[in-house]
Amino acid sequence: MERKEKRGELRERLCRRLDLVPDLFSGEGLVELRGRGAATVRGGGRILLYTPSEIRIAMGKYTLSIVGEELVCTSYYQGAVGVDGRIFGVSFEEGEE
Repeated sequence: MERKEKRGELRERLCRRLDLVPDLFSGEGLVELRGRGAATVRGGGRILLYTPSEIRIAMGKYTLSIVGEELVCTSYYQGAVGVDGRIFGVSFEEGEE
């Protein structure tokens, strides 16, 4: 069995055992919204744009855009970004701007 397959099976078993969402281990990044007032982005890279109405974050092959009012970055640590404010929308765009 190839090494990648073994890792995939291990991730699946771990997720089932710990009752975790498999997306946590996908490598694609994770966006968590808590109502319309807070978001946490994991697996991100650079902050490409930071204004009170929009925050854009590089996510590998795509860009994540959070649009709203009074947006503030409350944390930025090891690829995890916390955003608070009034969130109107979240979108994904191909490529990094």
